[in-house]
This record gives sequence, structure tokens and C-alpha cells, in this order.
Amino acid sequence: MRFLRLQAAWVFPVATPPIRNGMVELDTANGTVIAIHAKPPKPDKRMGVNLGNVALLPGLVNAHTHLEFSDLTSPIDPPTPFTNWIRNLVGHRRSRRGDSKSISAQGYQEAFRAGTRMIGEIATEGWSPESFTVETPDLQDVPLPQLGQVVVFRELLGLLPEQSSEQLVIANQHLAGAKAEEQSSLTRGLSPHAPYSVHPDLFHQLVSLCREKQAPLAMHLAETKAELELLSQGTGEFVEMLTTFGVWREGLIPRNSQVLDYLKPLADLPRALVVHGNYLSDDEIAFLSRHPNLSVVYCPRTHAYFGHTDHPWPKLVEAGVRVVLGTDSRGSNPDLSLWKEVQFLQKKHPPIPPKQWIEWATRDGAIALYGEDTKFGTLQPGRSANFVAIPLANPQATSPYTALFG
Repeated sequence: MRFLRLQAAWVFPVATPPIRNGMVELDTANGTVIAIHAKPPKPDKRMGVNLGNVALLPGLVNAHTHLEFSDLTSPIDPPTPFTNWIRNLVGHRRSRRGDSKSISAQGYQEAFRAGTRMIGEIATEGWSPESFTVETPDLQDVPLPQLGQVVVFRELLGLLPEQSSEQLVIANQHLAGAKAEEQSSLTRGLSPHAPYSVHPDLFHQLVSLCREKQAPLAMHLAETKAELELLSQGTGEFVEMLTTFGVWREGLIPRNSQVLDYLKPLADLPRALVVHGNYLSDDEIAFLSRHPNLSVVYCPRTHAYFGHTDHPWPKLVEAGVRVVLGTDSRGSNPDLSLWKEVQFLQKKHPPIPPKQWIEWATRDGAIALYGEDTKFGTLQPGRSANFVAIPLANPQATSPYTALFG
């Protein structure tokens, strides 16, 4: 049956206020929303399914993760110092059994089961489009449209100048694959990993490539205080780690560098993700506020795991900067549930209207990954029928957010 009506105790279109006992009408053939009903329409030949005590939301958006570490059963210890955590994560990657393709597929399926429908994936060598497929379940024998969408940011590493040419070849090859996937659920972008792992010249070349191809970019920035020390002074725990890895030379990163030096080139891109942003300065926040194509990805439970000082999201919100959510990897998180990130924030910040967390996890995340004209992130006529059904915590509540969170 092509047309389907889904009724739920609450419908959260996000673009408009929540609807009690609402109904979403879908065209399953082209995967779009036909209408949102506040009152059930008159019965006709269209199939209707009452989902009961659930909330229908737009599919959740995990704007940042590394699915290649989905084989981990618990976060990597110790979380501090950060460079020791990196060493142990690299050690795990080198010693593990199993190919990254199947491990990433395992993580994608886990995230999908937890309600995530869009992912910003940082992919390394060995990734495959086959990792990002999942069987969309039928709903009472009615096949639903394919719901999953992935932006594959190819991770690029090269702090030494002599590594740049190889990384540029990889970047060009990755973006060239986008032509064959124009109608697929995959979008390709680049991820110069971080200031401590990508030479400044390579960074600028990758930004130029993204600008030329109109591709999205994601980069870990202002993640730790040690990163800021490396940029400004060329000292600290990162120098020790990079020396151990055999990739440190004096002068690779100019002294008195700052995160703003990386933000400014990103402003010319169609869209870019500032991943983590735990230690953004006021000047950097002000810069971000002037460039709505830049979004900050906050990973709440990962942030807590590393024991960082308070995240600057209140300042970002006040300045009008788009903040979105990610889980990061299982290297710093017990699971890949974006909904648990939302629940974590709701419990940690009860005075904050929960509408904010829902918007971060849906509409804002979709805009960050796909741009302002995205068809994802809200339930609206003509837009994607990309949704998730979440059991209500308190079905008897008359407030939509109390019903959802309890």
C-alpha cells in the first residue's frame, strides 16, 4: 500500500508545536510526508496504524561519530591525560581482529536501532558504502521508505609536509565518488582530523578542495586545553606524543597559532562542523555567530567522560551559533544512542526547556549536515518521511515534554 497514516499519542513535527493524538500521513513510494493532522481525517482506503503511547519525531541526527570503533564494549581507559587515551585508542585499532567494514556496519545498525536516522561519520581507510545499509522494517506488512542517511567525512592525517600529497590524492578520490551516489543516501565530505594531526598547509589545501567541490567539512577543534597549548606555545603533552609517533618537528605549527586561524578558512565553505569546541574563546564564538554555515557539535557524554570544564554551549546559544549533538565513538561512550545524549542533557539541565534538545537532535543537526534547504529534520508536508517512534516515559501527562521525558 502506497499511502500510510501513522497515529501516535504525540507527534513532534519540530517546525510546529507538538500535537496530541496527532497523525502523520506518508507516501511510502517516494518517502515523503503528505500531511500532519491534528485530528484524524475521515476514514478512507488509506491504511492507518495507531502506534499507541509513542512520540513520533523526525529521525535523530548524530552529527559526529567514528563507527570504526564500534567493536569496543566500553570506553578506552584512562580518559586522562588525553594523549594517553589517544595512544590506547591507536593501539586498539592496530591490534583488533575483524575488518573495519563489518565493525562500522555493526555500529551503524546499533545507532539505527536507537533512533538515529542521519549520521556524520568520520571514516578511515577500508570504509565501504555497504557498511551504511540496514533493513528498514515493515510496519504491519507495509514497507517503509529507506530512512538512513550518512555524510561520510573521509578522515585525513598528515602533520609532516611530505605526507600532504598522499592525503590530497585520498581526498580527491573520496570526493570523486560522490558523482556515482547523487541519488543515494550517502553524501561525501572531508575531515582534516585536528590541528595536532594535520599540517596547516594541508589543512588549507583540503579546505580549498571542499570549497571547489562544494563539499562539507568536519574538524576536531578546541577539544582540549593541551591542543590550545600546542597551538600557542608548541609545548605540552601533544609534543611528547607526536615525538613518540615520530611525526614531530619544531616549527610544524607556527607559534601563537589559535583555533580562530582554523575557523576563518572554514567560513568560505558551504557548511562545516566544528567538532567538540569545548574550549572556544569569546572571540571564536563571536566569529562563529557571524557565519551560520558553521555549526558546533557537542558530544555530551563524551565531554563528561573526559572531565572537561563546562561546555560553552550556553554562550554559543546566546550568540546565535547552531549547536548540534553527537555521540563520538565507543572509545569515549558506552553506546551510540543519540537519544541517550538528549536524556543526559535533560537530566543535567532540568531548567532548560527540553524543546532545545529536541531541536538540536533533529532540525539543527540536519541543517548542520545538509544545509538550510535540507528535506530532513522536521516532519512537514513535502519533506522526508524520516521519522522515529520513541516510547513515552509518562503516557498520562498532558504536557508533551513531560510525556516524552517523564
